[in-house]
Amino acid sequence: MKTVVLARLKRLEAVRAVEQSHRPFKIEFAYLKLLPRDYDGPRHIVKVGQRPDGRDECEERPGEPSPNQSNQSEGRNKNVRTIYFVRAQDTGNENR
Repeated sequence: MKTVVLARLKRLEAVRAVEQSHRPFKIEFAYLKLLPRDYDGPRHIVKVGQRPDGRDECEERPGEPSPNQSNQSEGRNKNVRTIYFVRAQDTGNENR
């Protein structure tokens, strides 16, 4: 009986530790305009505005991010994930 109680107590402590370490997870949605497919090089994402529905508008830009932008990405909340909506690019090939 004593071992059963101890095992149950151990499980409850483990569940409590998980509950206490739980941090809320947030998902944000944004629209993303991509660089042309033929661009080959470093790229970064920049927020350029916000739509009336509250979603951000972002663009891919050529080159490395500026130093102040890279600091912002390091300071972002790790519990926030952004899902980008991307419009299909024109392939320029009419024979699909």
